[in-house]
Amino acid sequence: MMQFDFILGCYIPTNSFFHQVDPRIKLFYTIFGMVVIFIIQRWLSFSIIGLTILLMFFGSKIRFSTVLKAYKSIWILFVLAFIFPLFNPTGKILINFGILTITVEALKNSFIVVSRLLLLIGFSVLMTSTTSPLRIADSTENILKRMGFKERFAHEIAMIMSLAIRFIPIISMEANHIIKAQKARGAKFNDRNIIKRLKAIFPIIIPLLVGSFKRADELALAMDVRYYQGFQGRTKYYELEMKRSDFVLLILILGVFALTLFIDKVISFV
Repeated sequence: MMQFDFILGCYIPTNSFFHQVDPRIKLFYTIFGMVVIFIIQRWLSFSIIGLTILLMFFGSKIRFSTVLKAYKSIWILFVLAFIFPLFNPTGKILINFGILTITVEALKNSFIVVSRLLLLIGFSVLMTSTTSPLRIADSTENILKRMGFKERFAHEIAMIMSLAIRFIPIISMEANHIIKAQKARGAKFNDRNIIKRLKAIFPIIIPLLVGSFKRADELALAMDVRYYQGFQGRTKYYELEMKRSDFVLLILILGVFALTLFIDKVISFV
């Protein structure tokens, strides 16, 4: 069934250790972890990163059922990620269906792509569910300023990120409303015929795009009415301050990533 029970990118306010961590630390290890995920190739390495993400979710006090809903809402993405690598015919033939020839290497690549996608989404959900959009924007702006970018450029990039993250749950909720309205009109999203199921998606996408453009226009008008002038004269409600526990967490996570890369390289040479 097509649904958006869990809203991707939605902040879940709870009193946990990871909610109190400096957002700059979380942003740094999230980006670094995503880079590591694209580098590793071995199942043991994927297992170590996956176990690390599970422990981080446990420390953030986010329910495991909530995490499963995040994956369930985009199941079609995993199906496509598994199917596309199978069309590579190079390697030892495992199954031959005439038109489609599945090789051992292609099947291995499919599992690797799906594993990477699982871990990437896990890191993204962990970041957005434990950090509010405002703090993500503030941390991005702070990092860009420290890297030597102009204040105006840093603020605009942070504002774009903040608005994009805020729009994700709004679009998800609107998609839910459109799906319920289409079901009331007799639309069938659970049809076994894949062609009919794909056709049923178009009555969702078009109103969703129209609604998104309308919301963006209303937001721009609201910012103009409030005389928004970017970074000029703006102050911060929350001041970013790193604690000793933040540095300890960063060292531990980076140590796990470094160990994972080392194990992955050692296994490849054996």
